Amino acid sequence: DAPNQRWLIGEDLSTGFLRNMANPPARGHPDRMRSPNYWVTESDSGGVHINSGIQNQAFYLLAEGGTNRTSGIAVTGIGRAAAERIFFRALTVKLFPSANFRDVRAKTLESAADLYGVGSAQYNATAQAWTAVGVN
Repeated sequence: DAPNQRWLIGEDLSTGFLRNMANPPARGHPDRMRSPNYWVTESDSGGVHINSGIQNQAFYLLAEGGTNRTSGIAVTGIGRAAAERIFFRALTVKLFPSANFRDVRAKTLESAADLYGVGSAQYNATAQAWTAVGVN
């Protein structure tokens, strides 16, 4: 599949893709905390699905590298496999149901430290990916 297709979620639906991890605003989702697309509402459980574009963008930047369109902050990618290991560990071992974006940042950094060491390229890129999406 084409490189951009790998970052679409629900691309086979007749209504078109649901999410674009490489470019969340393509579907009206935020790619950064201070995005005009950030949803603060009681519907969608406070925007849990719409606002997932922020975490999706952090993962994409960590894996592939690039610059967040909203913040202009660049991230050096570490590859999809390393990004998957970091996020999988955080999501399955470290996080809890009421976690917010700051918690996810902290737990992905802990996971990067566990797997690759504090100060490693993977750890630093994880920190930079979250900074690029406005989660500090």
